[in-house]
Amino acid sequence: MNNIALFVKDFQKGTELSERLATADMNVTFAESIYDLPDQCKIGIIDLDDEKFGNVKFVSELNSQTNMTLLGYMKTVHKETMDKLKSAGCNMVISKASIVKNVQSLVKELSK
Repeated sequence: MNNIALFVKDFQKGTELSERLATADMNVTFAESIYDLPDQCKIGIIDLDDEKFGNVKFVSELNSQTNMTLLGYMKTVHKETMDKLKSAGCNMVISKASIVKNVQSLVKELSK
């Protein structure tokens, strides 16, 4: 079972994501900071529209202090913002509409 951390404050979106991940046999943890992570957490899903999580500083810190693969999502993906977040360590940035539909297949792909 893979451990996945959700850096998501939107309750509805977090519930949708955790339900989908749980059906794919994933252990989901809602994290407020880097210190809330379970042992051997493989993937972090970040709401990049959130002020606390969706910034280069947070993504960079998370990337440098963990070995997680980082998957970020935002309402509207702007190339300039995406490039900054990717260079900070976010492995993949997708639209908010795509995350719930495709989260199981994305996580399986990123887990390989």
